[in-house]
Parts: sequence; C-alpha cells; structure tokens
Amino acid sequence: MSVGSGPRLRTSAAPEQQEAEILAAARREFSEVGVRRAGMDSVARAAGVSRSTLYRRFPNKDALLAAVGEDIAADTMERLALAVRDLSPHDAVVEAFVECARMVSGDPLIRRLFLDEPDLTGVLVSQASRGAGAFLEASSSAIAATLRHTGATMPDDDLALVSEHFVRIALSLTQIQTGRLDVADLDSVREYAVRLLAPLVS
Repeated sequence: MSVGSGPRLRTSAAPEQQEAEILAAARREFSEVGVRRAGMDSVARAAGVSRSTLYRRFPNKDALLAAVGEDIAADTMERLALAVRDLSPHDAVVEAFVECARMVSGDPLIRRLFLDEPDLTGVLVSQASRGAGAFLEASSSAIAATLRHTGATMPDDDLALVSEHFVRIALSLTQIQTGRLDVADLDSVREYAVRLLAPLVS
C-alpha cells in the first residue's frame, strides 16, 4: 500500500498493535516498491500512525528494515518447525532447506531482498534491532534449536556452526544462481540437500 490515503490514525491503539501494523505496512511497502524507493511517510500512512510514532519506534529506514528482517526470521522458523515435525535430524535438514527454497520462490519481499536488492541484505545480516540479535545469528540459533529438537546429538558448538553454514548457503544460493542448482526446482533442491547438507548433521 504505497499510494493513496491510508487508514485513519490509530493514536489510541496499544503500542504493540501500532508496531505490528507498522511492520506489516513496511513489509508491503518494501515488497511493492523496493527498499530504496520505500518512503517512511508512506509506511506511516499505510500503518495509520503519525510520523512521530513511526520515528519514535524506528528512527530510520535501516532500523525498520532490520525489524522486518526479524519478522521474516520469525516467520521462517515457524514454517520450518512445521516442515520438520517428527522427522529425524537428517530428514529435517532436507525438508527445512526445501522449505527455505519454497519461501524464496513464493515470498515477494524475500525475493526482492535477496535477488533484486542483495546489497541491502547486509542490514538484515549484521544490524541488531531492539537488542533482539542480528538476522544471521537469530536464524542460525533457531535452526540449531530445531535440529536439536529433532534429535541431533553433535556438540553445541558444531551444531551452531553447521546451522550458520546452512543459512549462509541459503543466502548465497538465492543471490548467486548458476545452472547447477535451480532454487525454484524443489526436487533439485531436495536432492542437493540429501547429498551434501544432511551428512553434516549427526
């Protein structure tokens, strides 16, 4: 929702509701026009909040993008948890990686961030927002916890390193595509994960 008049200002809404509406509006705005062209004023209008409310919570676009990145990470982990339910660690690695590929293919914001504007992913990877941790660290930790829950027995440090490795591979595959692996071909992604990723987890 990047043009036109937005909803009336919700000055009486609870702070948590206002923040949720801001992040939802930002996610739409970033998806529709791109991060570079997105305007903070447009996000405030679409969220139905004042500019001062928006800037009080997110002082600049980088902070807003980092918070949206945290939302993406949280959504991703929810989907991964469903995808790997009741699976062995090896099968969990495969299905989690396939689910990530499915998200890249189906989510317009993820595609825009990692394919159309890859230089902006540095904000997601390196910038902490509201003390919640960087995107890369948060995603890696969540994957490690998911694999541990499925029964992985390898030492914590090794599992953390492997989990970060998976996130870095996923980011790289979305940003630099070759003829050897098409991330839109889920059968190829599954075969790749079975042969090269699953053996890394014990």
